[in-house]
Amino acid sequence: MSGTLAIEGEDFERLLTEIQRYGEGAADTVTEVVHESGDLIYDEIDPLINPSGRTFRGHSSGAKGTSWQRYDKSEALAITVSTVSSRHYLYFPDDGSNTKRHYGDQQFMLKGAEAAAPAILDKGIDALVRKFERS
Repeated sequence: MSGTLAIEGEDFERLLTEIQRYGEGAADTVTEVVHESGDLIYDEIDPLINPSGRTFRGHSSGAKGTSWQRYDKSEALAITVSTVSSRHYLYFPDDGSNTKRHYGDQQFMLKGAEAAAPAILDKGIDALVRKFERS
């Protein structure tokens, strides 16, 4: 399970303008900020995870509040949030597939990533401004 967040519209234009304004190395600066934003994204997604409320012997705790996340930082200007293998079941409530008896299609990964996007965008632009001021 993983989710991809895209910055679109007005926010994309704002970021593109700043990258072009600051020139060489600007994309690297923004990439660094994006790659360091995993905790910010986690903080937006985790509260949206609804625990099942099931309790019985041998049942592990739910994902909410645990280290369920894994980050792929291999692409420039991108971070992919996915789950560790023991928490792959989060795919079902998030996506909604095979949900005869489950509340699916919650889209908490997408909603959380979208909620974190403006803060990440602002941090990226602030990093560009600081870098430009030092130059």
